[in-house]
Amino acid sequence: MKELKYKEKKIKFGTDGWRAVIAEEFTFENVKLVTLAIGKYLYNNNLAKKGVVIGYDNRFLSEEFAEQAGIVLAGIGIKVHISKESIPTPVTAFMVRELNLGGAIMITASHNPPKYNGIKFIPDYGGPAEGKVTDEIEANFNDLLEKNSYKRLDLLLSERNSNCISCNNGISYLSNFDSYKEKILMVLDKDLIKGSKLKVAVDTMYGAGSKILPDILINYLDIDIKVFNNFRDVLFGGMLPDPSENNLKTLKDEVVSNNLDIGIALDGDADRFGVIDGKGVFISPNNVISMILYYLIKTRKYNPHDSVVRTVATTHLIDEICKKNSIDLIEKPVGFKYIGKEMLNNNVIIGGEESGGLSIKGHIPEKDGLLAGLLLIEIQSYLKKYDIGFYLSDYLNELYDEFGTFYNTRFDIKVPMDRKEKIINYFTGQKGKVIDGKKVSSINQIDGTKLLFEDNSWLLVRLSGTEPLVRCYIESTDRNHFKNICDFVKQKIDELIN
Repeated sequence: MKELKYKEKKIKFGTDGWRAVIAEEFTFENVKLVTLAIGKYLYNNNLAKKGVVIGYDNRFLSEEFAEQAGIVLAGIGIKVHISKESIPTPVTAFMVRELNLGGAIMITASHNPPKYNGIKFIPDYGGPAEGKVTDEIEANFNDLLEKNSYKRLDLLLSERNSNCISCNNGISYLSNFDSYKEKILMVLDKDLIKGSKLKVAVDTMYGAGSKILPDILINYLDIDIKVFNNFRDVLFGGMLPDPSENNLKTLKDEVVSNNLDIGIALDGDADRFGVIDGKGVFISPNNVISMILYYLIKTRKYNPHDSVVRTVATTHLIDEICKKNSIDLIEKPVGFKYIGKEMLNNNVIIGGEESGGLSIKGHIPEKDGLLAGLLLIEIQSYLKKYDIGFYLSDYLNELYDEFGTFYNTRFDIKVPMDRKEKIINYFTGQKGKVIDGKKVSSINQIDGTKLLFEDNSWLLVRLSGTEPLVRCYIESTDRNHFKNICDFVKQKIDELIN
């Protein structure tokens, strides 16, 4: 029966790791086997001797899953460092580089519902694993299934003392992450923030950033904060640990009712961010990335060959800022792993994706919600010092005055699996056609099908690889055209389905 359970459950690493429902696919048995597949990758790529760090978030059984992964790796001769407490994904990624390790395992399902957990593998460069890395791990997993290696694994582990907290068998425990705090403070204007006397609300959404972000703000930056949802709740207060606008009503009320300057939120593993400004306005990730880029260009010095990276689904407001400042813009498929790779290979001022991930030059090649929140606090400190009464939404309006107002959205449409190809083929065939009076001037297919109109408006249609969904992204500086394109896409997909 055990063999059938393993063989029925194949794993698939998505854009940000393997995620599954706890007690269904995400079991201790499968965690053992996925970890063994990661161990095999480390040995095959001469990384095993360097060791591994394991971090975990606040989800149900996360620390126990982390402990089990540590036992497996130690059992095959790999030195393991496990965090003594839940830590953000970006902190785990940072520790890979800080300790010069072969990689990291992060036990997290990020902003997924509470019933999920997951494993993210972070290679030795401290960023998201590329496809060739996760493909190798998946192949290792399937190979181990075919060879019934779980039997040998269980025998190996039964010979070891599983009470690893009280024994020294290749596992040590990390409790000091000051080096991460010091590193992130190096890319900030600390004096500006300290002198601002901002009043800040922080919603850590019961997640892995519950301790470290308040610590940085209070003890390193002398900021007066009101923090809430900063304790462990494996049900996340009955909400998704996702800092989207609908989930930040409490943060908005806190900011507005107490006349605060800014509200910052983190997702479950603190690699994504959310923000409410002093007027109670939610600023979308697309606009946050644009504002931070605009601000960095004005306040930092960069080299002529520095560039900016965004995903194919991210706002073109970034492109306009780059164009005006003669900065190269690099477009990549959806997924921060593509941005992280560019950050390793080039001098990237900022890399961002519309779903709420960013990092900047001088930091790790992994999205970091704490970094984003701290940069927004720096911008608000700047506005308080030089533009009295200005908040982030006012700053965004300055960008709109200079570059135009960019209207953008994303929505998902459920479609039958057998209609997916038909939908993509339709949009691929629209080059040169006219939609709502605008000609489709070109089509980009680096990830999905992206139609670019003659007025620089665009729409992107991407298929989910794991769900019966079509993901649609639309942007225009013309409000009416934007609305019409949204209606057109919904109507056309409905026609193609039926």
